[in-house]
Amino acid sequence: MTIDPLEHPDLAARVVEGEQGRKSRQTEMGLIGRVFGNATEKPGNIAGFAIAISALMILVLAFAPINPKVPVEQLLTMFGGIITLALGYLFGKSSQS
Repeated sequence: MTIDPLEHPDLAARVVEGEQGRKSRQTEMGLIGRVFGNATEKPGNIAGFAIAISALMILVLAFAPINPKVPVEQLLTMFGGIITLALGYLFGKSSQS
């Protein structure tokens, strides 16, 4: 069933406005925002991205060490520290809201 926009101009205008709003939100969020939330949560998005990248690096280091001269334990401590820092930010931020 199709609706003729000439018969229902107010309905057609609402559909166009809704689609425009959806496209605007989608553009505003970007690629990372689609996974971690919208633009009002940018610090949370960055923290979530840091957690994801650090977890990925820990998995890579567990199966394929990058440089044999650098101790894997030191790299795991560094990326683990990034994860705990980002989690602390996210949980600390949500408890103050």
